[in-house]
Order: sequence, then structure tokens, then C-alpha cells
Amino acid sequence: MIVQSERLPGSLARLEIELDQARVDREIDRAYKRLANRVVIPGFRRGKAPRVLVERSLGEGGLLQEAIQELVPEAISDALQQENLQVAGEPESYNQLGTEPFRFEVTVPLVPTVTLGDYKAVRAERQPIEVTDEEVDEVIERLRERETTWTTPDPSRPAQMGDQVVMDIQDFIENESPSEVQEDYTVVLGEGELLPELEGQLIGAEESGDYEYSVTLPEDHPDEEAAGKPARFKVHVKSVKEKVQPELDDDFARRVGEDVQTMDELRTRVRENLEARKASEERERLVDDVLSKMVETSTVEMPDVLVEREVDHRIEHLESEMRSSGLTLDQYLQFTNRSREDLRSELIEPSRERLQRGLVLSEIARAEGIEVSEEELQRERSRLMRGIDESELDNVRQILDSDEWRNRMRSDAYDRKVLNHVVQIATGEPLDAVTSEAEDEPVQESDVEILDAISEIDDDQTPDGAVAQASEEAAAGVAPAAPEAGAEQTAGEQQSV
Repeated sequence: MIVQSERLPGSLARLEIELDQARVDREIDRAYKRLANRVVIPGFRRGKAPRVLVERSLGEGGLLQEAIQELVPEAISDALQQENLQVAGEPESYNQLGTEPFRFEVTVPLVPTVTLGDYKAVRAERQPIEVTDEEVDEVIERLRERETTWTTPDPSRPAQMGDQVVMDIQDFIENESPSEVQEDYTVVLGEGELLPELEGQLIGAEESGDYEYSVTLPEDHPDEEAAGKPARFKVHVKSVKEKVQPELDDDFARRVGEDVQTMDELRTRVRENLEARKASEERERLVDDVLSKMVETSTVEMPDVLVEREVDHRIEHLESEMRSSGLTLDQYLQFTNRSREDLRSELIEPSRERLQRGLVLSEIARAEGIEVSEEELQRERSRLMRGIDESELDNVRQILDSDEWRNRMRSDAYDRKVLNHVVQIATGEPLDAVTSEAEDEPVQESDVEILDAISEIDDDQTPDGAVAQASEEAAAGVAPAAPEAGAEQTAGEQQSV
């Protein structure tokens, strides 16, 4: 077998392979024996027809095409071994170049190659973490909004700015047919939910009153056909309610805070939680900055097949998240007005960047000789065992001592060690403070995934104490409260308290 290989851009290799005729003949003979048992030749039992008749039945080149199905994959495997090439995926379709001798070419994706630049010259700075009184006040105010109630004024009065108005509303645009009545349409005057011209006319409306308002729709109205046209709105006001907010006193602090007794304690807790969140955000920003700069100094070549594979993985993860929310991916895409093709296109570059970072980080780890010792692995195991209820220790110990979990713990410890190292190169100090085995290191947020996975393996015997402790660390310590009617809260706000 003669092999000529050529490296191509994008971590690809082109192979031109020529096979010995004797090898081709042997495979054609085996192909004849396989097909002779499947081809029906009148006058002959299966497998007994002469080769010439079998070839005539299959058509010119039929035996060769059957033989190629075995020849080509075997030849590619032998050629890769001969040329000492490591592939990252299936080869592309081959292109036959000749039959005597049998020659073909094929392109194969190779494992990525990383050429590190001067990553040790990368520099980055930590940004100070500061929480202002105004930020604490904002969180306290959002907590206060969660306890807001809407009540009918006593004595009753007309609507004014800041009131909640519930109404039935119907619009008439020029000479078009009126729209359907929107019942129980709820707005808070002053929050910009209605056209300013219409909202202004609702000031002074009274409960149970019927009104008709005229406005000219703006030129930038979402409905292009209605933009700029005159419109009438018929409104029946069902209720007018005013906002009632709780006093910011110790009773309020005890209602919204976990294990707090006074407003001073609540403000301290909120400040601590904001500081913890900002510290986490700064940690992510710093890692992103360092890795981006180190990737910029390096050259990474990888085949597109790896990027496509990463995109597939991320789509599968998104589908799993959608299922846990009671949706399908197609429903989610419909809601966001996108197609699967749009989603794939959006994920290409982020997936490529993710792979580049991982490859560069792994290459730096190899260059720096970073490994996780057995002592470090046992330290990781001991840390996860802290806080486990005595009655569950044997069960958890058995789980953590399995090969699967030893690998997971080693991987987690390795990732932290590598990140600490590269950040120390760029800033002069590690990403996280290094703790000794003797220190009482709490369960960290990164451990929640590990403990949750243990829960999935053996839900009935999960160490509840450890999971509760980890959850409290991640939840930042303020008791969740169900929002009152008319009050909303974003996920970001929940994390901030």
C-alpha cells in the first residue's frame, strides 16, 4: 500500500492511497463468495453459480463495488496508522481515482493542534468589589415591592397617578371594525403600559364609570397599518386601587429575612449577599479576561466537525432544560421567533470559542505539569464529606469511592487547580484562596452539582444535611417570599437578596 498524506488548514489531512492489486483481488474474491449466496442465478443453487455469471448479474464493476465497502475503511485505518495521524471524527466521503491500480483520496479531520504563545506574559487586574448604600436600598425596595398590596381607597376617589386600574377596554381605529373587548385589563398609571395620551385621560376616572377617549396613534406604532390613524377607546372601569407598602421596620425585616430580627441586620445581610454576588461576577470576569488573552497569544487549529459536535451537545442541553420546564425546543424556538437553523448559526462561534479556551487551557496545564495528586484527591473527598450526617457517611463514602466519582472529583479538583494557576500567572495570586485540609472549608457553590448528582444516584439515602447546607450557601440567605398580586420579581433580583 502506498500512502501520500498532505496536511490541510483547519486540522485536516488529505490522504491518497494506492492498494496492492493482490489485496484488491483477495477482497474481490471474498466479495464474490458473499454475493454468490445472495444472488439468484437460474439453474444454479445459491453459492454455486460460476463467478462470471455472478459478475454478469451484478453488472460491470459490481464485485469491485462490493469489495470497496471493506477495502476503503480498512485501507484508511492502515494509512492513518502508517502516517501516525490521530483523527477527531469520521472521514469525509472518498473519491476514487483509478481502478488499476485501485487508488482513492479521502480527507480526514485530525485532533486539534495547539501552539502556545507567550501566555506567561499575559497580565490582568482584579477589580475592587464595592457595594454602595444605594444598591442596598434598591434591594430593600424590591423586597418591599414584593409585599405591596393594592386596596380600594377609603373614601373612594378618582384614579390618580400610581393607582392600579382594572378595566374592560375596546378600541376603534378609523373606519375599521372594533376589536374584541379586553376584559380585566390591568395597568398601573405612570408605568408606561398605555399610550401616554390614553393614560393621561384615565386620570380622574372613577370605579364603575364608562368613558370614551380619542387619541391619534403614533407613527411608530407596532401595527404599521394602524400607525398614525385616529382611534377611539371605550373603557369601563371596574376598580381603582392604591398601592399600600409596608413600613421599613423590624417586623418587615423579620418577614422577608431569614434569621434576621432587625432592619440593621437585614441591611447587613443584603450587603453581604451583594458582595458575594459581585465577588462571583468578578471571578467570572477575571477568568474570562485571562483566558481570552491567553487564547489570543495562541494558535488553535481544529476541524469543523468538532465545532458541530459541540453545537449538537449544547442543543441537547437546551432541549433537556426545555423539557424540565415543560416545553419542547420547537416551542421555545417558536416563542423566540427562530428556527433550528438560526439556533445552530448562533451557537457556532460561542462553541468554537469554548473549545479554543478548553484546548489552550489543557495545553497550558500540560506545559506547566499540572496534575492532581492522590493527596489532593483525598482532600477533595474529605471536603465533600464534611457536614454529612453520621448515619449517611457509609453510603456517601461508597459513592465517592467509585471509579466514576473519583474521576469526577479529580476533574473538578484539576479544573480549579488549572484556573488558579493561570490566574496566578496573570495577576500574581491564585483565583481562589488556597485552604489547608485542616481548615473548616464550607461546601462551595461548585459542590452543589456534585451533591445533587449524588442525590440523583441514590435519592432515598441522600445526606440531607449537606444538601441543605450547600443550598443555603447558594441561596445567599434571605428567605424567599411569594410576591403579592401586582408585584413582579426577576431572577436577578431573587439572587441579589
